[in-house]
Order: sequence, then structure tokens, then C-alpha cells
Amino acid sequence: MKNDFRRLCWPALAAAGVLALGAADAPAQRPTGVHKTEFSVKRLEVRFVNPPAQSGGERGSREAGQVPWARLECEFDSQPEWADDVEIRWYVVLLAKQTKVMATGSDTYIYVKKGRRHVAGMFMHPFVVERWCGNSAQNAVEDVGVEIWWQGRLVSFSSWRSQTKTQWWQQFQPTPNLLMRVSESPWGPGAYAEYEWSKFTTAAGRGGQ
Repeated sequence: MKNDFRRLCWPALAAAGVLALGAADAPAQRPTGVHKTEFSVKRLEVRFVNPPAQSGGERGSREAGQVPWARLECEFDSQPEWADDVEIRWYVVLLAKQTKVMATGSDTYIYVKKGRRHVAGMFMHPFVVERWCGNSAQNAVEDVGVEIWWQGRLVSFSSWRSQTKTQWWQQFQPTPNLLMRVSESPWGPGAYAEYEWSKFTTAAGRGGQ
């Protein structure tokens, strides 16, 4: 009887040991819904708008002040309580006269608090559009891509028109210095409430950044 009991117990103990070892080696399951993307693009928009009226001066009728500028906006959400050095990189493909040109630019933001509906902006001078694309400003922009970088990492990217979830802009040769930060544009002085705080503004410099 004892021998029968031993024969029954040993397989059960061995099976229990195997299960215990397997449980020790298996990675712990992560609870769902804990890890979220720190930043996510929610909206990309391209508009052609006239610059704000400038007071004073005798050259207020210059052409650049009368024709529309390309206004690019990126709305994004953030998860960290506070984040500095949040960089938005822009890739704008223009339908040039002979070929396609990809304008590039970037801006870096500080004091980005947790929440939704953060807005980053970028502008394109009307003479850039005219030089490369002629006078058809409304049809000049084929597509826009953005990347969000934080702490040296690419954390999110998106496209205005393309439905493919790829960084298609990597296939183009970039042409820098064709885009303006908000602080460099005619909207700069009055746009502090519309866009995130750029570290390149004078105010950021006074803050020790």
C-alpha cells in the first residue's frame, strides 16, 4: 500500500516542481492600460491666411503683407505632468514647378503640461511658395509630416494626408530654412496664447533656458 502511495505521490510532486519552475521563469504580466504614449498627434492642419495688420511704417503695402502665408498647425496630447525640450519636426512637401521640394523646420517647447489640445505652429513665407511653386498657393502643399521628439527619443509621428503609418518623408532630400517658427513670423508678438511656449523666444531666454 505504501509503495502504491509513493508511486502516486512522486509524479504529482514532479509536476508541481515543473509548474513552480515555469512560474519563476515566466515574465510577470503587465497590467493592461498602464503604459501610454507620452505624446500623440491628434490633428494636422494647413491653411493659407493673410498676415496680421502691421501698424506704422511707410512700407505697409509691400506684397508680403498682402498675400496669404501658409500656416501649419499640429495639435497634440501629452501624458507627463510637465515636459521640457519637446521638439516638433516638420516635413512639408511642395509641388514645385519641375519636381517636389521638401521644406523642413522645427521648434522646441518648454513647460508643456499634461493635457490635451496643445498646439504647435509653423509658417511659410509667401515668397517661398511663389519661388518654388508659382502663384498657385492653395495647391502648393502636397503633404505634411511631423515628428515629436522628447528626451532624445522619437515618441510620435503623423501625416496630414497620407494614410500610411510610415515616415514617408525619409525618401526626400530635405531643404532647410524654408519654414519660420511662430516667433519669427508676423504672428509672433500676439500668438503667445495660441501656441506652446518655444524655448527660442526672448521670454524663454530671460527664464534661463
